[in-house]
Amino acid sequence: MEAIPRTRAAIERGIDDGLHPGAQVCVWRAGSCVADEAYGEARDGVAMTPQAPTLWLSSGKPVLAVAVARQVEAGAIDLDDPIAEYVPEFAERGKQDVAVRHVLTHTGGFRSVVFRYPQQTWDEAVAAVCAGRLETGWTVGETAGYHPHSGWNILGRVLEVVSGEPLAAHLRGAVLEPWGLTRTWIGMPEPVYDAIGAELSVMLDTSSPHGPPKPAGMHERPWVTGQRPGGNAYGPASELARFYAGLLSGGELDGVRLLSPETVRHFTARHRRDTTDRTFRAVMDWGLGFMVNNARHDAANAEAHGSASGSGATPYGYGPYAGDDAFGHGGYQSSVGFADPTHGLAVAVVFNGTPGEPRHQRRMHETLAALYEDLGIAQT
Repeated sequence: MEAIPRTRAAIERGIDDGLHPGAQVCVWRAGSCVADEAYGEARDGVAMTPQAPTLWLSSGKPVLAVAVARQVEAGAIDLDDPIAEYVPEFAERGKQDVAVRHVLTHTGGFRSVVFRYPQQTWDEAVAAVCAGRLETGWTVGETAGYHPHSGWNILGRVLEVVSGEPLAAHLRGAVLEPWGLTRTWIGMPEPVYDAIGAELSVMLDTSSPHGPPKPAGMHERPWVTGQRPGGNAYGPASELARFYAGLLSGGELDGVRLLSPETVRHFTARHRRDTTDRTFRAVMDWGLGFMVNNARHDAANAEAHGSASGSGATPYGYGPYAGDDAFGHGGYQSSVGFADPTHGLAVAVVFNGTPGEPRHQRRMHETLAALYEDLGIAQT
């Protein structure tokens, strides 16, 4: 008997509508994997498999957050320390009071740094963040606005400073490998790309109503092997779900503890509440590097934008049935990974097509609704 038929039907409708050529879905429930499925194509003429590394984009950011949390537990990072205590040159142009906590909650105020990836080297990208100015009219720690890349670049450099390791190697050794995410990389080594580059799922830009979808270039060597900690994680959806299974169990997976339960609770709690996010233009709460469930703000955001509150009015949510305590992160027009403690779920859904924000938000909302219905958590 098929485990998630409604979910498959929702994804296949999206394939028929040209939103994506393929997708992966993985679900853990009560500590066990109950579904690990793949649909459609990973690239032209090649079937998607559960093992194919897919691009997570911003859904990979919590890996970095967990690495920071480990250093907080070890006493090497204090959340209230200014970033400049670790990277002195960051203090330029009004940013001297921006603390680690502010970067994790997107209240630091340096969103507008130009990031030319993958043309810039890692050092150049970090230097650009350090040279950036505090936004005019921004109150550090109070004003909110999602930082797509600048915050994660400077946090990556902080991790390099305190660990003494290159960021990609540190993330691999401190978080990914200990929890069995062996086919996931954030900054894939060149020899690994040589070996498995042809297996990567290709992300297509499916947003244009005119002409066929086009590869976005995110499967090519410079993108995959460069250093973009906020956006170039590649791995199967099964490993993204596995990551959340470890967090759902209090920071331990298969006998390997990365974090204490108290630290997991702290990082996934609501540290930013009822703030209007200047990037998403919606009222949103936020954890420390994690998107918390913002469905509680759907009605207010729907009213503000003249949309239907029942269709995921707050962007990058976890569907209509997730518990209020759900936490995770979405990836640009394509993916989501999250834990739902209320229902004992760890979930990952990755599409390999970016159809534009409205169509993606509707697609993900409908897919997650179907998934919860398949699991018997919600009644149709």
